[in-house]
Amino acid sequence: MPVTVLSKKDWLARVVHENDSIAHGAGSSLVCNWRRPINEWYINIKYSRKRKSLIFLESMCVIHSRRQKVGQLASAMAFALLLLNGYYAWAQQAPAQSAFLAPPRNPAAVGNFQFASAGALSPKQELLPGIAFPQELSADAIKAFLGLRDDVYNNVPPETIDARAASLLKIVTGAPLSPADRSLMNARIAYLAGRSWNDHKNKKQAVPWFEQAVSAARSVIDISGETPTSLIVLAEPLGELSILKDLGFLLANGPKIGQYASKALESDPHNIKALLLKASALAYPPPIWGGNYKKALEMYAGIVLLCEGGVQRDVLFDLRVGIATAYANLRLSEHAAWWFRAALELYPENNYAKSELEKLSK
Repeated sequence: MPVTVLSKKDWLARVVHENDSIAHGAGSSLVCNWRRPINEWYINIKYSRKRKSLIFLESMCVIHSRRQKVGQLASAMAFALLLLNGYYAWAQQAPAQSAFLAPPRNPAAVGNFQFASAGALSPKQELLPGIAFPQELSADAIKAFLGLRDDVYNNVPPETIDARAASLLKIVTGAPLSPADRSLMNARIAYLAGRSWNDHKNKKQAVPWFEQAVSAARSVIDISGETPTSLIVLAEPLGELSILKDLGFLLANGPKIGQYASKALESDPHNIKALLLKASALAYPPPIWGGNYKKALEMYAGIVLLCEGGVQRDVLFDLRVGIATAYANLRLSEHAAWWFRAALELYPENNYAKSELEKLSK
């Protein structure tokens, strides 16, 4: 009995069954009418964002037939479990996707393009879009990396992130990885740790981590050459260092960020991370430093189309918050606020998105 659950604002769910049974309801409750001798099976459940879990409130089976067979009850229980299963799978994705399926229309004054959607989360666990974790890396290590990434974006205290990053680097060192994969993992972990310190305005602690990320990325290039992946993992921390270090470093290395992204796109025109780097370079700085907010939004609209099949949570966040920032720089507050709220659905505790959204409400 396959179950398909469709996301809708009134929490409607449809159960695809050989007898075309329908589950329906409102608010956080579902009512299922099963067209069999059992007739009605009521399930009251809700999804708690705070607890990130499905809460089972109550259930009740009403049998109108006088023949209350054990087999019918067993079938009803199996049906209920399948429904709960499908509902739970939908509820896990709902915070990131259900409320933001229809972005506001882009004003004609900005450009002749629209955002088809707000993007979607990928069910895959990937290191980068289209790049799987090394096969030799344990499931626990992958889980630790993803937890570290999400906590960085949710602005967990950097001291905590620092300790966890150091611990994860030790795990990677001891794992039976190839030199290229080990350097790649080291580069991503160090980048996340540096980003955490930088997000908390601690330049002194951020710089060494970003330097470590750059060093590891260059090791990947020495081993594997300038692939789109190696160029991106080099460009991201180098871009952060270009902002944090002195003017001389900026002048020497700043232009390389766009060059690395362009080179990555030469061999992989749909590389989402490279496209985001190019768009961000237009969305964030003032015009005197190359900012072009309308062009940035047009680029982001193209990236959204690439993300409709699903991307990692951090990538989708960077996309949404970049769009929000470009709209904010154009003084289009309502559009910016919508996209910042969409970003916060992914990482509710992100300080940048929260503070920028608060500014827009003043």
